Amino acid sequence: MARTARTSALKALALVVALSSLTINFGVIDLVDGFTGYVDQARNQVLDVGWGAMFGVILPLGLLAQLRRPERRIAGIQQTAVVAIALAGAGALGAAWWYVALAGGLGCASAALIALHPARRTLLARGPRLDATMLALAAIAAVPALVYAWRMASAQRRELPPADAVSNGLHHWTVMAALALAVLLLVLLAAFRTAGWRIPAISASIAAGAWAISCLLAPADAAGSEGHAWGWAVLAWAVATFACAAWPRTRDRSVTAEALVQGT
Repeated sequence: MARTARTSALKALALVVALSSLTINFGVIDLVDGFTGYVDQARNQVLDVGWGAMFGVILPLGLLAQLRRPERRIAGIQQTAVVAIALAGAGALGAAWWYVALAGGLGCASAALIALHPARRTLLARGPRLDATMLALAAIAAVPALVYAWRMASAQRRELPPADAVSNGLHHWTVMAALALAVLLLVLLAAFRTAGWRIPAISASIAAGAWAISCLLAPADAAGSEGHAWGWAVLAWAVATFACAAWPRTRDRSVTAEALVQGT
């Protein structure tokens, strides 16, 4: 009975945080506006998509995955913690301390979700072996992601324009740095093949693909863009990552079964 109540509380909290990210934190609005330019007349396409990719894709996907069989999807909760770590790191790099505060709040939510999770004992467990494909994809992305994160954090420190690329008082330069860090960390997380490892891999691929498409739609010199050539390169990486995550693996059933046994 207590286990059922705890799981219900987990689902309720996950739903509240996910919906908050999508709505009052402008996850959906900024993601859509980044592609349509309806709200700000396409002034900050890439920066808007960056915010939307973090708060309209990565954060809510990990949380919403808990609404069905959460014991099989501890990676979604790990994903929430990764977002908090990425926001804190980017905030510190860019001297954007409100991002660090946001990361602290999200970290508290992650701690509560972990405490309620039926498979919380498997939080630090991993699959029987590392996923070589995900490790290779992470290695390919590592240097470009870290360089991009540093450049975006530098833009935040120098308070570069556009001044109106802001959501809830937070400028989007820092979230671009956090997005790069999160995508890299999520693919690394997927490589450890914890239960539900596809969630971070697919989330990272969708977020990276959204950023790439926004770069291709926007002028090459748009704020937050690395140009069309890099847009195509990241889009190819995102498609490859998504395909590798979605492709059935013969070891998946045994990995999931092991996680379920550990969680009982």
